[in-house]
Amino acid sequence: MSDIIAFTEQEISLLSDCRELLYVHEPNLASLLDSRVEDLEMLAGIVGRSASLIIDLGFSPLARSVDTLAAKLSNQGIEEVVNLPAKASLGRSYTISKLHLYGFLRKIAQMQEYLSVHRERILVCYHAILFSLMAEDLYISIISDSLGNEEWARRATKDLVLMWEQRSNAQADSFAPLMQQLWEVRHTLVPVLGTLLGTVELLQLSFRLPPMWHDFLHDRGKDKEVVYALDEFLFSLSYEQLNNLQEIMQEQLLNAVSREEAHRLLGLRPNQLLEGPDEEDLPAIRLYRSFLRRNALARLRRDSARPGPRRTLEQLLLLYLWSKDTQF
Repeated sequence: MSDIIAFTEQEISLLSDCRELLYVHEPNLASLLDSRVEDLEMLAGIVGRSASLIIDLGFSPLARSVDTLAAKLSNQGIEEVVNLPAKASLGRSYTISKLHLYGFLRKIAQMQEYLSVHRERILVCYHAILFSLMAEDLYISIISDSLGNEEWARRATKDLVLMWEQRSNAQADSFAPLMQQLWEVRHTLVPVLGTLLGTVELLQLSFRLPPMWHDFLHDRGKDKEVVYALDEFLFSLSYEQLNNLQEIMQEQLLNAVSREEAHRLLGLRPNQLLEGPDEEDLPAIRLYRSFLRRNALARLRRDSARPGPRRTLEQLLLLYLWSKDTQF
């Protein structure tokens, strides 16, 4: 058993402030908030009582350790939900339910002026939970792409098990800003496809990105997989779609096209974009959706030996940070 803290002090303070305003203006919504908070506290208790992943039950001649867990997780098909430990599955449900709670508050704050004073605080909590989900998916993808004996597989397993045991953010609060920063400036940094400068060169000319991105691009920017993964991230088009676009541009003697022109030339429906069709979604939601779709494509290419990036940009960056042994 391990205690799961249902809400941090920051979250408790926010919920208390929101509840106070809701009881004044809309008591029914305040009661609904109380019910959801109570449900989450009960669910956190159930997760905490689930079988621990780090306690050896004595069923195996080899004592359970991070190394044995790394080997087991990489060999059993960790991306398949039936192979997830009960604690991991229940804990993920808890995290998603908690995300929905803050999504509920965010919608009220958007519509009602009396709660607008807390919009930024609600969004901060929402982002923290969303990126903890993204970190969990990222670690799972890294482990599934390993043999189980690599140092980075051991580190990913350690972080993932810690998240499953305690439902902590597993360094998502350090990793997520790097992805958010690149996502937010991508439209201004790479306005067209097919420019004389490649995406790596354009990004290296930018002063709007933190030094870590420049280090990564300097050290890994010539790797084809990094270039392919970066293009997918920036243009919201798959490697396959980008190849089709290049052929169309050559046929029509086009040197460069905007994102909108690229979508028209490819005849894409909005839901065929990697970030999804709804531009009104939060940027963080679009980034997470893009990651999930790019990750699925990368796994398909690995499994079927198809050309194109077999790791996402997020995975490549995280492995790079670990290789440099930064204070990430």
